Amino acid sequence: MEEASSSSRREANDQTNVCNCKNKNEDEITVTEPKISKQTEGAQSSIDDQGEDEYYARYWPLYRMIEKNDWRGVEDFVTNHPDALTATTVAPGSTTIFHAIVESLVDVESDDATCLLDKLASKVDPQTLARQDVHGQTALYQCAGKGNLRALKVLVKYNPDLTTIRNKGDILPVHVAAYEGHKDTFQYLLEVTREVDIYSGYDGANMLSCLIDANLYDVALDLLKLHPTIGRDNINSRRVVLNSLARKPYAFESGSRLGRLQRLIYNSPSIKSIHEQKLAHMQAVEIVRIICKEVVWTCQGIELDWALFTAARLGIHEFVNEFIMAYNRTTDVLNEDRRNIFDVAVLHRREKVFNLIHRVNYTTDLFSTEGNSGNNILHLAAKLVPSSEVAGAALQMQRELQWFKAVEKLIHPAMLGDENSSKKTAREVFTEEHKELVKEGEKWMKETASSCSVVAALIITVVFAAAFTVPGGSDSRGIPNILHEPSFMIFAISDILALFSSISSVLMFLGILTSRYAEDDFLLSLPRKLIIGLVTLFFSIASMMVAFGATVHISLSHKWNLVIIPIALVGCVPVTLFALLQFPLLLDMYSSTYGRSIIIDSSWRELASCDLVD
Repeated sequence: MEEASSSSRREANDQTNVCNCKNKNEDEITVTEPKISKQTEGAQSSIDDQGEDEYYARYWPLYRMIEKNDWRGVEDFVTNHPDALTATTVAPGSTTIFHAIVESLVDVESDDATCLLDKLASKVDPQTLARQDVHGQTALYQCAGKGNLRALKVLVKYNPDLTTIRNKGDILPVHVAAYEGHKDTFQYLLEVTREVDIYSGYDGANMLSCLIDANLYDVALDLLKLHPTIGRDNINSRRVVLNSLARKPYAFESGSRLGRLQRLIYNSPSIKSIHEQKLAHMQAVEIVRIICKEVVWTCQGIELDWALFTAARLGIHEFVNEFIMAYNRTTDVLNEDRRNIFDVAVLHRREKVFNLIHRVNYTTDLFSTEGNSGNNILHLAAKLVPSSEVAGAALQMQRELQWFKAVEKLIHPAMLGDENSSKKTAREVFTEEHKELVKEGEKWMKETASSCSVVAALIITVVFAAAFTVPGGSDSRGIPNILHEPSFMIFAISDILALFSSISSVLMFLGILTSRYAEDDFLLSLPRKLIIGLVTLFFSIASMMVAFGATVHISLSHKWNLVIIPIALVGCVPVTLFALLQFPLLLDMYSSTYGRSIIIDSSWRELASCDLVD
């Protein structure tokens, strides 16, 4: 150990000096002894003799100069008061002058400060540099936390053993550099931390966990591939790493809330930021796969259940899928509430996790009510689960019904009438839990339909009147004078389309206003009426603007023939505004009604039925 330590010291001393200051200033700091290790006891006793307040007052000017980055003043003060180099309370919360200087370099990393740190460190013995503050942190530990690589190299040069000194939380400098996301500092500390095996046991697992917390998935993945034991030498190490990943849903594609355009780009990366995000997601999945690989899935495997159920609760289906691929009896693992991962997925409305049900070996007790207050999985689907991802009470109610219907199709018909400990069936629980949501959905639907009906009625009035006051006038028989003009035909057709589409829109909204608003109406009937109503209303507005443009062109075609161009552009404005304002609602309603169902594997129902029969 002594040989390794001396070798490490020699290598650190052979490093290139990070201080580039001129040699003429090397001797400006003078002290009574070449190394000031013997002054430590005297400095400590001075605290006892003079009192802590007086000791603070003595070095307060030095602290203020460090705080103001007055490095020349600091140099002069130390020259006049050499005992400041070994003082234990130079500044509040800092044990030595080195702590204070490093702390001041958070925002200012000047050459003068680094050179001064190099000079001061050369005047003391390694033990002085190894002093810890009230939190057990050395000056080098602070450098690692701040990402100050230059100052850190100076301290390592004079005491390589600083990299192995832990704080009171048993954390090494390399760990805090990883946690704060200082990649360069972390890489350097990996190279110089040699007397401690940082790649095994808790140290290795904690290092991976810190890298994951800092979103440095590429670095974590590289370490996993280079060191076969890191994070995998025992079940506790695996649990530490997986728990960190399970708390980070945004590390996976399923947890990233990308817009529709971003999702399109994500599926075919061409923009750097989206590509990097996708790469990070792939790296996170690969980390889970490596950690889960070669686990002895006995009773010890259950020790990883916190990470498994956290991922299921947060909807990280990639994480849960890796568990299922590594252990095909994952559904046998229950949480403290005696629920399996699919119970949790239903309870928190995580459809992608729930869709993994077709990857497990089906057993008849998968939807068991044992130890779950008598609730089977359909009772869990019947509970109200508010969601920030679904906008509007009507869409929320529709989604709740979709979940209930999807789970209802999966369970055996004999379970439909099961009662829980409160003597309630799943349908009774659903009605009781959602009665307020039904009222809110009804109110929202009626307000939307009423507002749109007013607009549609105004369009009917305008286009109906325009049909009997055609541009260009009519002869004595009522036949339009410009019947054979192309502009007139455009006017006539668009006016008729506007009238019929606006009438259809009014009828759809009237159907919404007069609906009975039963629970099941929110599943398909009401959303379909609203979709048709919005589409026909948009079409009527567009047709009306075309009819208006054709009329203006007829009236001004002889003198102002080119006026049709600006009129057409202006006429597009209200149509565009309506599309921009209503399109998000229409798209959400359409995708929720006619988009992908919650259960995407249609063969699962047949598989479950066959298994039950057998």
